[in-house]
Amino acid sequence: MNPSKVILTLLLASPLISLAGGNETDNAQSGGSIYKTVAPDGSVVFSDKPLPGEPTEKVELAPTNVQPIALPRTLPTRKLSPRDQGGDDYAGPVRFAIVSPMDGATIPPGQRSIVLEVAMDPVPSGDYQFFAVVDGRPWAGASSGTSLDISALERGTHSVQAVLVDAAGNELARSQIITLYVKRPGGVLPDNPAAQASQAPKAPVAPGLPRAKPPSAD
Repeated sequence: MNPSKVILTLLLASPLISLAGGNETDNAQSGGSIYKTVAPDGSVVFSDKPLPGEPTEKVELAPTNVQPIALPRTLPTRKLSPRDQGGDDYAGPVRFAIVSPMDGATIPPGQRSIVLEVAMDPVPSGDYQFFAVVDGRPWAGASSGTSLDISALERGTHSVQAVLVDAAGNELARSQIITLYVKRPGGVLPDNPAAQASQAPKAPVAPGLPRAKPPSAD
């Protein structure tokens, strides 16, 4: 037998032998001792018993470092952030905000259209929509995209917030509250009044003729 293979086999088997024996006395009682015999041709033989008629040397094994078996434990978990989502099944928090108009914006008299623009991250899976809350009351109309027409706002100061809901009406997120200052023309003037024509001059009156009287209301 190849001596190198024998030594490798013993090194691999030594922990098992140490576990089975425990100490030198137990090894002797259980037959766990190892003996080294050198044959006349120079080959080395390892065995669990001394070979008769051959010079045999008992091999002293160093103690084996044995670690106890680790018991199973619960792995720590963490809450996923929106950017750690693993697919369409993500149901964590949604970052939802109004991006236009800006907080504190003034809507001038000539601006007829007011569009509320929102942004969300991540985009919820499935159907969703958002609606506006103006001055604490839901605004008539909702959008499934990222914009909502609120052009009918009356003149004055308004607080506006957007609310994101799923298809069943469950609230997913609320945006920040912004303040808008809407300026509308007063009275009965239209938003874009047209230029008025100048008044025509009065017709001259012929000499010696009485002035025409204005028609009676009757």
